[in-house]
Amino acid sequence: MCGFTSNFYWRSMKFRSNPFCLKFWLFFLSGLILSCGEEDETEVGGRGKGGFGKGNWGGAKGEVAAIPVKADSVLRGSMNSFIETYARLEAEREIKVMARATGFLTELLAEEGDWVKNGQVLVRLDKEELGLRLRQVKGDYNEAESNYKRIKVLHEKKMVSQSEFDVALLRYENSKLNLAEAELNFSHTDVKAPITGVVLLRMVELGALVGSGKELFTIADMDPLLAKIHVPERRMFQLHAGQKAMVSVEALPEQSFKGSIRMISPMVEPESGTVKVTLEIPANSMLKPGMFCTVRIITDSRLNTLIIPKKALVLETDIDDVYVVSDGKAQLVEVVTGYVEGDRVEILSGVDEGMRVITVGHEGLKDGSPVRIVGDQVMGAVFSDGGSSTEGVERWSGSGHGFADKPRGASKWSQRGKTPGGGLPDSLRKLIQKYRSEGRELPDNIKDKLKKMRAEGPRR
Repeated sequence: MCGFTSNFYWRSMKFRSNPFCLKFWLFFLSGLILSCGEEDETEVGGRGKGGFGKGNWGGAKGEVAAIPVKADSVLRGSMNSFIETYARLEAEREIKVMARATGFLTELLAEEGDWVKNGQVLVRLDKEELGLRLRQVKGDYNEAESNYKRIKVLHEKKMVSQSEFDVALLRYENSKLNLAEAELNFSHTDVKAPITGVVLLRMVELGALVGSGKELFTIADMDPLLAKIHVPERRMFQLHAGQKAMVSVEALPEQSFKGSIRMISPMVEPESGTVKVTLEIPANSMLKPGMFCTVRIITDSRLNTLIIPKKALVLETDIDDVYVVSDGKAQLVEVVTGYVEGDRVEILSGVDEGMRVITVGHEGLKDGSPVRIVGDQVMGAVFSDGGSSTEGVERWSGSGHGFADKPRGASKWSQRGKTPGGGLPDSLRKLIQKYRSEGRELPDNIKDKLKKMRAEGPRR
């Protein structure tokens, strides 16, 4: 092309005397020279000599770019097996206080939330009517008593018949019973607390007419509180009376409360196949009856066991496996899992302490894909959130109960970050998580779909 341009140029020199033709040919030749330069650059780039040819961004031709991922170390710590279930907190005893006399309510001495003692007066009813009745009955009793004593003396002297003595005695005994009843009804005008506890409900107003049998208050004994749970029968022999438990409530997510098993039902409920277990939680001013709570009972503990983040498990297969970073490549390794606690998983076999497992970016990877770890500024860090320094990175002790060192801005195993190379659809991911959380095997149609997606490789 360049030789043709040179010959063409000399043949055109005969027109150099024409200024217009000269300008035209100069513009034409400049375009041809630039075209030759672009062809040369394209040819160099296509040969893989450091150019930016098609499919090659700054690297040699044929090289595959490493996929950015995040990885955490396999550490040792303690793991627990536990039974976790839900219940409502209940009071030890809950009593409804009812009126046993009739009258207008003249004094209201307790309110909802008040702590009352056994025998403390809660309300007083009008005593006028019952007081009159009491005086009347007492007069009849005095009369019957005097008559009885007189007849008794005469009977002892054989001056009255036996029938007259029996009538006097019967009248005296009946008057005594009437007096006792009137005194009892009069005492019921003072309504007292039957137990020591807290007034939960007040169902009467000052000045209201109260009838016998009307509910006035609800009082609860809240020391201790109770939680009744139902445990599958296959795990009933892992529990025993006095076993410790931890209780948490939704209203106080950052706090846990200690409890213990009070009793275990001796029978299995045939409808549900579960056993009722009653736990007691010591009184606490922050816990209230009716609160929804989570109960966790530890049944076994393993110390110095291998632990990885739960998000390191690959959900795209029907078995438990993880991607291990080895020599800059992602190696798919099958593992045997043990206890699961929160966002941590125990590993019984498959990986060793110190190995790096991919936690973010493993979805859509293939075995042997080149990877590079990003956001890994602290050696041996188990938690990372992609920061460029130690800020925002957590170190983990592996103990399962806290973090040994928490720089500012740290959090648990980070859920942030996008998955490079695509991943599972959200609906399929949730379905797999549901099957695995319930310990069920994936259906064949899901297995086939996962195998097909793995064979197709990462989605771009």
